[in-house]
Amino acid sequence: MSNLRACLLVSRAVIINDNKVLLVKHQVENEIGWVFPGGRVEENESCVDALIRECKEETGYDIIADSVCYLEEYSIYYATYFRCSIVGGDLRLGFDPDMPEDKQVIKDVKWIDISEFDKYDIYPEGLKEMIKDGSINSLGIKIPEIYR
Repeated sequence: MSNLRACLLVSRAVIINDNKVLLVKHQVENEIGWVFPGGRVEENESCVDALIRECKEETGYDIIADSVCYLEEYSIYYATYFRCSIVGGDLRLGFDPDMPEDKQVIKDVKWIDISEFDKYDIYPEGLKEMIKDGSINSLGIKIPEIYR
């Protein structure tokens, strides 16, 4: 039984419009990275519901999930990346409601042109490369309408 480990679920949004990708800048002390909007799935919440909630909190946008496009396993969580479409809201710098104001890690949110990806530390690297080479456009498992 000692091989068991706790593992969280995370949902993240991949939103691409006009060759630009919506990304969120996270910074903890001197460590900076650009990530796809999203976060932890809470108790009794579906992955899609978490995705919609987290994207609204971090970016101000209302979204719908179209398909699953990427999966990543980390040491303590599994992340599901969904291709999404914006259906409302306005871009704004969001926040993590579970963190005090002086401990916020979200420092910026913006559209980054795919041609400028190499100027940014974007994670995960594998998904970054799939977007750069265009292979992301031929992949995806459609989300059933019941979840949209």
